[in-house]
Amino acid sequence: MSLGAPLRFAPVYQSVVWGGERIAALRSGVPTGPVGEAWDLADHSRGMSVVAHGPLAGRSLRELARDHGAALLGRELDGATFPLMVKLIDARDRLSVQVHPDDALAREMGLADGGKTECWYVVADGTLYVGTEPGVDAAAFEAARVEGRMESALARHSVRRGDFVYLPARTVHAIGAGCLLLEVQQTSDNTFRVDDWGRLGLDGKPRPLHVEASRRAIDFSLRPTVVALDAEGRPRGRLVDGPFFTLDEVTADGAQRETRRCVAVTALGAAEVWTPAGTLALGALETALVPADAGLYAVRGEPGALVLLSEPC
Repeated sequence: MSLGAPLRFAPVYQSVVWGGERIAALRSGVPTGPVGEAWDLADHSRGMSVVAHGPLAGRSLRELARDHGAALLGRELDGATFPLMVKLIDARDRLSVQVHPDDALAREMGLADGGKTECWYVVADGTLYVGTEPGVDAAAFEAARVEGRMESALARHSVRRGDFVYLPARTVHAIGAGCLLLEVQQTSDNTFRVDDWGRLGLDGKPRPLHVEASRRAIDFSLRPTVVALDAEGRPRGRLVDGPFFTLDEVTADGAQRETRRCVAVTALGAAEVWTPAGTLALGALETALVPADAGLYAVRGEPGALVLLSEPC
């Protein structure tokens, strides 16, 4: 069966203690309370994407990957699980200090999900903690954790809209208060919580920490850097060319592109995604999936509007 037309999925919203209300201000149908994440494209038991419109409405992303593997993903990626997740993250408060395993460590630890390499595209200004300060080794990091000085051990970055960070798995990190981010990542929810800033969860109890697992996972040699927005606001092209996915920042100028694999299109402003089989309108910060068998696709928006194009590898 040919899929062809761009697909939009019903978002899955995650209520968390650090979440805010900005996602609800952007969209309808968002639950009340602190919503921290909108999983807009996800093949995961904690939040499964389901087609929201058209003849495939009600079909899950996992079903599509299973039943239409090559047509959906591309021949090189024909498989039963969709390999990417795309999220919108609203951090009213700062997130826990955390780290994700890579594929090898996830296998070694017998975890159901694999590794989690991810990246962030900043939508609203804030602070990010990525990696550790120079000279902080495992012993110094543990001392800071025990003594409640976690912030002093982490490399702090003030970021603004359009800034970008690529985080290989095993990078210790935290999202600071005020950030609104688009995240593209491997399909995994493996997270080891190192420290939670002394905070209580939504149930009024401290959230569990994963101290021993995080000790195994953190690679203190990793020091990712923030890629700043182009001074003229021009698209920067390829932002990620990694082993798990690519990510491009391009102009929504209507240029036709060929599909070799599926493409997740995330609009930074209102846009329209076209394929020979159909057209789909997207609001700001919404994501559509162009199936591999579409053949051609184009994204049209206001002059100068930017979009993000994510492809699994």
